[in-house]
Amino acid sequence: MQYHLAVLQLMTGDYKDGWARHKAYYALPDKQRRLSFPSFREWNGELVKGSRFLLVSDQGHGDEIQCLRFAVWLHEQGAVVDLLTSEWVAPLAASLRGVRCVLTKPPSGPYEFWSHLLRMPEYMQLEVSNLPSVRMPYLIAPSDKVNRWRTRIENFSRHNTRTVPRRVGIVWSGDPTFMLDRFRSIPLSKFVACFEEPGLTWLALQKGAKEREAERLADAFQIHTLGPDINDFVDTLAILETLDLLITVDTSVAHLAGAAGRPVWVLVPAYAEWRWLRNRDDSPWYPSMRLFRQRKLGNWDPVIEEVTKALRLWRDACIPPAGT
Repeated sequence: MQYHLAVLQLMTGDYKDGWARHKAYYALPDKQRRLSFPSFREWNGELVKGSRFLLVSDQGHGDEIQCLRFAVWLHEQGAVVDLLTSEWVAPLAASLRGVRCVLTKPPSGPYEFWSHLLRMPEYMQLEVSNLPSVRMPYLIAPSDKVNRWRTRIENFSRHNTRTVPRRVGIVWSGDPTFMLDRFRSIPLSKFVACFEEPGLTWLALQKGAKEREAERLADAFQIHTLGPDINDFVDTLAILETLDLLITVDTSVAHLAGAAGRPVWVLVPAYAEWRWLRNRDDSPWYPSMRLFRQRKLGNWDPVIEEVTKALRLWRDACIPPAGT
């Protein structure tokens, strides 16, 4: 009950009480079994300058990507920072400013302090007003991967026209094992109105069981499937560097684009995560992000209509009129 109250407080922007109460998450029986709890001294807001600090991931990939910024913040406070994270996120973390070492197995130490990622905000005194808390972007793709993907994607966009189509990425489904995925994932067919808009080249970044769904639309629309060739988050990050916009459901790729400072539109279900707050079409966590909110749970049609209109305005603002 305390944990769910914390989530509601965070959703309404009450970060002071919400972060303090959020510690109840770590007392849940399954978290005690699943998470790593190092034997070093847990950080409670002490000065960290000159200390060796171990940051420990504790939630899903999207949460990890969102909270990697705290490693940068610790470095800016003068700590020597090591990061214990999942194997999927570890290659991304290699680009973080000031992180000495990225680990996927618990180290032996020694460290003066350690903290789970989502215990950091309470002692940082993190408020909505001081987000994003570090200089953006805090994730940067390797230049060699960006160049490789750019060469491939530019071949998709070549047409005998005077204007180059804008490149838009799309992700329509999250991890189906997540218990709330049924609220956030959207059938690809819902986006047909977006695909019908001229002057756009679409890149499907979807991974998992649905990564080939866009192939069925390739004859009707300018849409290209990249998912089967994406090996990891670093590939996805590199692709995002080549795009003009990403449109996605609330999944880890949304966080990835936001952390990289790339333009991203996120379709948020009426049953929204705490991080998106309430009654906002922007995110203080990610300045490059725009939110499109579902008003009635399960009804995506008005949201897609809103996205299509916004897409048309965005495209027309990007592409010079004929004859100029």
